[in-house]
Amino acid sequence: MDVYWLGKAAPPPGVAMAQVDSVDQTPEDCLLFIDHSGFVRLRKSGSRRIYLVCDGKMPKRLPASVMGAIPRDASVINAMVMLYLEMKQSFEVGDLLIRSLDEKDRTIQEKQRIMLMNSKRYNAIIQNANDLIFILGPTGKITFCNDTFRNYLEAKGTSVLGRPLMEFVLEEDRAQLETMIRKGFSKGVPVRGEARLVLLSGRPGIFSLLCTPLEERGRIYALSAIGRDITDIRAMQRRLTIQANDLSQMMNGLAHELRNPLTVIGAYSRRLEKEKAGTSGKWEEALSGIYSSIRRIEDMIEHVERYEHLARMEPACRQVELCGLVRQAIGEMDHGVPVRLTAPEGLLAFCDQNHVRVAFCRILENALETGTPEVAVSISRDENYAYVAVRDYGPGVKDKVQTILSPFYSTDPMKTGLGLTEARMAMVKIHGELEVVRQADPGAVFTLKILLDRRLKARN
Repeated sequence: MDVYWLGKAAPPPGVAMAQVDSVDQTPEDCLLFIDHSGFVRLRKSGSRRIYLVCDGKMPKRLPASVMGAIPRDASVINAMVMLYLEMKQSFEVGDLLIRSLDEKDRTIQEKQRIMLMNSKRYNAIIQNANDLIFILGPTGKITFCNDTFRNYLEAKGTSVLGRPLMEFVLEEDRAQLETMIRKGFSKGVPVRGEARLVLLSGRPGIFSLLCTPLEERGRIYALSAIGRDITDIRAMQRRLTIQANDLSQMMNGLAHELRNPLTVIGAYSRRLEKEKAGTSGKWEEALSGIYSSIRRIEDMIEHVERYEHLARMEPACRQVELCGLVRQAIGEMDHGVPVRLTAPEGLLAFCDQNHVRVAFCRILENALETGTPEVAVSISRDENYAYVAVRDYGPGVKDKVQTILSPFYSTDPMKTGLGLTEARMAMVKIHGELEVVRQADPGAVFTLKILLDRRLKARN
């Protein structure tokens, strides 16, 4: 408590305050009672509130630093102390409120500054974005658009604002787009679709549109739309589709055209073999080489047709017990070396069993062809994937992963080299992966990474 007594005598009974010997022992901002004016003569009182306590008659003149004189009465002194403390407390509360208001003002000003800065930044981003950004009102009219929208669709001397979006849409796409916009307003959910817009150049452009409802007080008052130009992407997809179909037709035609001459070559070779039987070892060696080449070409045709069939096979999503599928596939293969299987029971996955079977059989065949003394197959899982790993104990793989997965790659000149290519294709079609550890010291490990529930991927 900043209340002090400075006097030749003690304070009156009933008055509790700190006693000091000089003014210098008190803080600048305090209440000080003195019983003799000589204590403050020729001294600077600062901001102290000083009162003179008198036993009898009040002095006619007081030093400039003394605020007043009061009788030596405990009740009067205590009343002044209480009044001083209440005033000081009220001043402190007022100062606190003023500081609080100042801080709030500064906070509000800082938030306004940040909002203004962000507004300028977002406006710059929107205006200079490569995508079309615009807002549609409830009637389907454009109420805002960025510069990119204008550059694509706004003719010189005109304005797109206030015009219906459908004016810029090809007639064949208007019904679908109108349905999408109505759904955005009625359902209050983001909607996505494609539409062809007539550009300033006169050609149609294909745009992927995402419309997001803008809501205020529970009412959807507009749709915020972003349109991305996918014209080149769709053109590329169409070109790739045509190329894939052409390649497929060429592969089928090549297989068909090769079979006929091979049949004729085989027939004539067998006739020559009968006519020249026993005449020369070189003759028999040459015929053996011809037969071997014929068989290699026939195997290649068969594998190409098998790959073509796999590429066209439609995936089906159903529940598959992976361990049982792998165990059955192992039992149906003629492997000749021990195949050890480590797997938990009852591991279920929603996937396509035909694609998984093809991929597993191809990597198991690859392991058996390495000359390994045994093969280890293990099945495990984590939260999202099942893993079917096939390990051989052969020499490992020296080439890069992309090389060994390429069509017609094989270290054996008598093999076609399409097995691992088929395995990768099968996994890609069901949104899985084929992972490879080329050097497992010894051998190599090929792992099928299978989605436990492919339905989730289909919904994304």
